[in-house]
Amino acid sequence: MSGFDNIEKALCAEPQPVSPVRTQPIAIKVDPVPLTDEKLEKDLKTDYEIVRDNLKELVDMGKNALDGVIQVAQEGDQPRAYEVVAQMIKTLSETNRELMDLHNRVKTIRKVDQSVTNNSTTNQSIYVGSTKELQDIINSARSSTKAFDNRPDVRDTIAEDKNNE
Repeated sequence: MSGFDNIEKALCAEPQPVSPVRTQPIAIKVDPVPLTDEKLEKDLKTDYEIVRDNLKELVDMGKNALDGVIQVAQEGDQPRAYEVVAQMIKTLSETNRELMDLHNRVKTIRKVDQSVTNNSTTNQSIYVGSTKELQDIINSARSSTKAFDNRPDVRDTIAEDKNNE
């Protein structure tokens, strides 16, 4: 006895056997589609155009509906009708805002894509030179190219420079 007996009697239909519910999931193997920059750019452009067209269509339909609701509100002079007009105006302004936000989001996406492609990160690099040169580059304050005060020829030059000052 199925739960549809009363409906079948009312429609003078013969009872149909109920198929058992399948409890095992169906596995579908899908080959992944490789994403390329051209495909992403094409998808972005297509999605942008579709969303933009939809939003524009909603704005146009909203304008027509708003005109009709305003006319009904003026003829009926009911507070609820004016409340509907106010709500519709709010909805239209939000739709217009969404259209402008769409432009900003697409610009942001394109800027991020450009900055990602323009910035390159070097993870591994090779320095060709001596350890001494590398230390001089890294820490010039401790550079080994400084004159040592202990050497006699340098000490005499430093002492003369101090006397001349």
